[in-house]
Amino acid sequence: MVAILNSHNNQISATGSTAELEKIREFVGAQALLFGFEEIDAFQIALAVDEACSNLIRHSYHNDNNRQFVVKIEQNNGELIIQVMDNGDSFNPMSVPEPDMEEYFKKFKRGGLGVQIMRKVMDKIEYLPAQTSTALNILSLTKRLA
Repeated sequence: MVAILNSHNNQISATGSTAELEKIREFVGAQALLFGFEEIDAFQIALAVDEACSNLIRHSYHNDNNRQFVVKIEQNNGELIIQVMDNGDSFNPMSVPEPDMEEYFKKFKRGGLGVQIMRKVMDKIEYLPAQTSTALNILSLTKRLA
């Protein structure tokens, strides 16, 4: 990954199309590298955000590329905080139970591990559904720099 973005450009807009996932991964990976993460960690952070955005696009926006959302990145006390802000159906990924991996592999399942990946990679995951004061759902994914 090449750090092509400057530190002043801390957010990116995307539409409800999975074609947008590559630019989101590149943006997040580049920002993580600029923040000081090693390449493998930057890749994993980008993957976790990709999973969150993929779920949003498929399940909340139903692949409607007329819908928009924002991925914003902030730094705070050695933490990289990535916020995915959308106006779709409210869904808290932390409400998804941990999968039984033995059962998962026995049934030759595919997909459905996005939330598990987010949990394994990120240090903290918080979800705030849209309120009347904030018209957006906000998923915050935090990773501490070691």
